[in-house]
Amino acid sequence: MVQYDVDLELLTNFLDESEESIATLDSLFVELEQQPKDKEIIGSIFRIAHSIKGLAAFMNLKAIKDLTHNLENVLDSLRDDKLCVNSTIIDCMLTGFDELSNMLVRVRAGKSQVEDENKLQELLARIKQLSDSNIHGDKRDTSAVLDDVSGRVEEISQQVEELDGLQDEILEEVVGAEKDKAKDVAAVTTGRTMRVSEEKIDVFMHYVGDLIEISESFNLLQTRIDSNLDTQLAREFKDVNSGFNQLSDKLQKSLLAIRKVPARTLIQKVPRMVRDLANTLGKKVNVEVTGQNVQIDKSMIEALESPINHLVRNCVDHGIEGPEERKKAGKNETGMIRIDIAEQGEDVIIKIEDDGAGIEPEKIRKKAVQMGLVSAEQAGELSDREILQFILSSGFSTAKEVSDVSGRGVGMDVVKTNVESLKGTIDLQSTPGRGSTVTLQLPSSLTVLVVNGMLVSVGDQQYIIKVEDIYEAIRPKTEDIITVQGYAECLHVHGQIYPLIRLHKLFGVETEITNPAEAMVILAKDKDNRGAILIDKILGQQRAVVKELDKQFSDINTIAGTAILANTRVGLVLDIPGILAESLGGGVIE
Repeated sequence: MVQYDVDLELLTNFLDESEESIATLDSLFVELEQQPKDKEIIGSIFRIAHSIKGLAAFMNLKAIKDLTHNLENVLDSLRDDKLCVNSTIIDCMLTGFDELSNMLVRVRAGKSQVEDENKLQELLARIKQLSDSNIHGDKRDTSAVLDDVSGRVEEISQQVEELDGLQDEILEEVVGAEKDKAKDVAAVTTGRTMRVSEEKIDVFMHYVGDLIEISESFNLLQTRIDSNLDTQLAREFKDVNSGFNQLSDKLQKSLLAIRKVPARTLIQKVPRMVRDLANTLGKKVNVEVTGQNVQIDKSMIEALESPINHLVRNCVDHGIEGPEERKKAGKNETGMIRIDIAEQGEDVIIKIEDDGAGIEPEKIRKKAVQMGLVSAEQAGELSDREILQFILSSGFSTAKEVSDVSGRGVGMDVVKTNVESLKGTIDLQSTPGRGSTVTLQLPSSLTVLVVNGMLVSVGDQQYIIKVEDIYEAIRPKTEDIITVQGYAECLHVHGQIYPLIRLHKLFGVETEITNPAEAMVILAKDKDNRGAILIDKILGQQRAVVKELDKQFSDINTIAGTAILANTRVGLVLDIPGILAESLGGGVIE
């Protein structure tokens, strides 16, 4: 372990801020490559490098300071038109900042800044060669020489200051760097900020969950008081309880907002990844992103990064055709990948769309039969959309060759597993010759999931059904109960047929109410199924704090979690889409 002679909190803040800044550079360099004369982009990159250099000098991180200083020299030459932006310069700068990022990771881990001194010196030589050249070749004008001399004098001056222990000028540079950095963020800065560990926020969130459970108990108590007393005390309690409910609700929403970060942090590496991969494959691909300011829980961001990257890589590798093939198809030789992030109620919708070759359903159909996933007869009965879902199966791949990019049949099933572990869903659509779209639907937060639920009973058991999962609640008539071949009991209502799902049979609960005409039915739908869920009665509505099931129960698709009910009993929160899928086997009656 390397002990750095600097305050740990200051060092941690420096590492956090530097890593956050560097993470934005990939997309900035891709933009610069597309708009090489845009001085604002160059200025933004330069200010990030200048800020890191000044802070690294203050932290006595000489290797980081030296590398950043050399990168800054190249940026300065670009800014002053002594160099012209081209792919060689972009590649070298990206390599330099990648190494800088690796240095920061090593410092955080308590390791030496430099892992391979020879490799670093080779990189520094490449960068210095760029800064020593200009648009006219190897001839150097007076200003370039003066800039180089100025840089060397600055290095010597800083070394003398370090030896003498004099840090006034360095501090001034740090302050100046922070001022430069402030220019970039002035438009979005609204006040002072504070770094708080995620663990502390999570603990606080659990306390808020407990507060909401107490709030629901107070609501139950309020109902009992209202039914038995009509006194001044009862009315005062009602007023106080109303204020308490509002406060707990605001506190929950505020804390959820604290955990959220802009979605741009999820896709900021995508443009660089697409650029590098497209160059490797000899393709031309642009990326268009909308909804970067949508707020997503930070834990979701970290869990989604790998699935998103894999989906985008698939678009570049399998989706987008080569330039010549695209021209023959009457398309622009540059392919387009669009990523759209949007909020929909309490969910976040992420769409990844490409304008490539699309997917041939027949290829998937033949491969599914060949792998034994479905019989030839069954495959012929499935719709093209249903056939596409086999792509999400483990080991499924139609790639003719195995490459470094893809083709081993691992990836899409992992994407599906990761998305489902986040309580999300994945949907795949494609049109041959026009492109494909993958849609992810996920909850905006997993930390403390508070749902508006309908409390229902079956026998002596009580369950919570999320209000958003309920299409309608009705008491059916005897003549509405019919039998449809292959689905047994069904409910015919509003001109549609809903397979009847008896909850007491699904969970093995004894009940005296088995006649649908004497019970209540919850009509539920999702994108794949619809059904009529038979319950005894509806007890009321309440907010519920959903607790995840232990890992040993993770395979149960019919239960979303548990919740403490207002009467302090433990109730199960039902996963309605899971119940529909499990009970109906993916079938839909039209």
